[in-house]
Amino acid sequence: MIHRGIRRCFSTPSLRSIVNHPGESAYLSSRSADYEALKVDVHEGIASISLNRPDKMNALSVPMWYELIDAFKSASRDSDVRVCVLKGEGSHFSSGMDLTVFSEMRAIADEELCPGRKREKVKSSIDFFQASVSSPEECTKPVLCLLHGAVIGGAVDLATACDVRYVHNDALLSVKEIDLAIVADVGTMQRLPHIVGDQRSRELTYTGRTFTGKEAVDYGLALEGFDTFEELEDHVMGVAGVISTKSPLTVRGVKKVAIYTRDHGTEDALQHVAMHNTAHLFSEDLDRAMEGMMKKEEPVFRGN
Repeated sequence: MIHRGIRRCFSTPSLRSIVNHPGESAYLSSRSADYEALKVDVHEGIASISLNRPDKMNALSVPMWYELIDAFKSASRDSDVRVCVLKGEGSHFSSGMDLTVFSEMRAIADEELCPGRKREKVKSSIDFFQASVSSPEECTKPVLCLLHGAVIGGAVDLATACDVRYVHNDALLSVKEIDLAIVADVGTMQRLPHIVGDQRSRELTYTGRTFTGKEAVDYGLALEGFDTFEELEDHVMGVAGVISTKSPLTVRGVKKVAIYTRDHGTEDALQHVAMHNTAHLFSEDLDRAMEGMMKKEEPVFRGN
């Protein structure tokens, strides 16, 4: 079960520990974790996962990267969770990578004299950040993302890994890595073209220009935009509430099939969904849905 503010029972490992011992960096998915950089609340089937460094514009620190993996793994395993909402505390979603992470990466690499081992450590760091960004996509539950304020660099990477994005019209977004002389390497270049198209993705990535939440809706990066944060949050929680009433088995299947379809051709995707429904179609949830339709009552589905 995902944590609900219970006292901390593990310490977030350092980047050095993760890089030096990649095979031992098992993510905990603890039932009683009290995070340093996230705030998690579960209510009526909805897990609200909040980036919680508002004094730092929710910059993505090593503890936050690590805890995102843990939180989404926990949500996948928690039968009380039907859907997740990812958002940022305070005035911003996230200003992107905490710049101290880059200096830490360089210091860890510079400990090695051997060029091959130095590069191996850089690769291990990138693998860790990629795993964190991918955690919303790999979560078995749908993840709705609520974007406001600054949504910069790694924050865009993280948002593209969510199922659906909603935005404050005045939010300011940027695929910022080009201005740091970095090839964006944790997900934007892989996911953004599927969302906004190849040419728009390249233009945003080549220029690093800032664009508004309203433009994000026009490009297809966000589904809907809102003029106030209250309207944004109310709408997202309303959508999450609807999803939480649906068959959990079916919702998990829809997410799995949607991701497979994105990454494969039509014929492969048709065979995949056929095999999925061959395995899962005749379920307790189907019986409850049919009974509800006949009785004109809303079906009630159990957890996982």
